[in-house]
Amino acid sequence: MLRAIIVDDENNALEALKTLLTNYCPQVKIIETATSVEEAYQKVVTFNPNLLFLDVEMTNGTGFDLLMKFDEPSFKVIFVTGFDQYALNAIKFSAIDYLLKPIHVAELIEAVKKAEKQLDSQDNLGELRNLLSTLNNPRSRKNKIAIPTHKGFEMIEVQDIVRCEASSGYTLIHLLQGKPVMSSRDLKTYHELLEEYDFFRIHDSHVISHFHIQKVLNEDGGVVILTNDIRLPIARRRKADFLEWLKGR
Repeated sequence: MLRAIIVDDENNALEALKTLLTNYCPQVKIIETATSVEEAYQKVVTFNPNLLFLDVEMTNGTGFDLLMKFDEPSFKVIFVTGFDQYALNAIKFSAIDYLLKPIHVAELIEAVKKAEKQLDSQDNLGELRNLLSTLNNPRSRKNKIAIPTHKGFEMIEVQDIVRCEASSGYTLIHLLQGKPVMSSRDLKTYHELLEEYDFFRIHDSHVISHFHIQKVLNEDGGVVILTNDIRLPIARRRKADFLEWLKGR
């Protein structure tokens, strides 16, 4: 049984999530709710939940402020947010589950299932530590990214990522050395996440790193040569934007 506390300063959102969990996630027992950082802290200490549904932005603080009060978090976190792109990117970089408001039932069910599977592992502690490190030092996001896999997650240096390749709804992360890492998230997620770190989507199936581009050829409508002599096609509809992007690097 997942013993959960919902933390959200919007009563309507809090009640809506309670209703969804009651109707669609019977494995979740809602033991308490809280509407502020301080109230949430006291209830976490008192009731020792193993799952938090945690709002990002609240009128008197943030969900991050709450997490920073715990040296060794022993609970799983699912963030609930309606905005704040920086916060969302920090969460994505740390491989922590999140739900966007308004919450969709299918996404809620999937997030709860993941929490249930990961609860007994140490992965969650590593995720939270990475998130807090990211928030304390935003530049650290340029160094490492947490890649969620079927076993947990792997910490990878961003500069070691040569390309990301779509694979039946999953993503293969191809590295400078070693075997590719299969991520449980789709290519769109990595395109959005890595775009600000000089990655470009040259094809529906490929996102590449500017750091690893060796050559761009005109043959066959457009081909890019990456580190390790990897050849990839440039989609015709993306070629002009790609060449313009290269000029700005």
